[in-house]
Amino acid sequence: MGNLARDPVIRATKTGRAVASFTVAVNRNYTTPQGEQKELTDWINVVAWGNLAESVGNQLKKGMRVFVEGRLSTRSYDTPEGQRRWVTEVVANFVALPLGNAHPSQPEGPFGASGKMGSQGSSSGGFGQFGNSTPGDEDIPF
Repeated sequence: MGNLARDPVIRATKTGRAVASFTVAVNRNYTTPQGEQKELTDWINVVAWGNLAESVGNQLKKGMRVFVEGRLSTRSYDTPEGQRRWVTEVVANFVALPLGNAHPSQPEGPFGASGKMGSQGSSSGGFGQFGNSTPGDEDIPF
């Protein structure tokens, strides 16, 4: 989960299939051996295909907080100068917006590979579609 670093870029393949590319900025904190708190930002390249790509392109904008689920993929290509380049990216199969934390102009809810937005009734914040975020003692498996 992170923030969109830029608006998604939508393209079409030669066969007409939609593909969206976007970058998610994810912050993480760590403590140095000297005890100093530091924050790093990881920039994760994401690609979505088909209906999901169209939904991403129509509904996501720079700065929006998103949850992305997918698989890690590494591929290579040759530049016009003959150099081989390697790209590692997440191929998204599900993208969701946090419920209750959305900006008023921002739609809420998840959308998956079908590209259709889900209708969620929760307004408590977080990701209500994944269940109760505060389990009771009987729910903890240890």
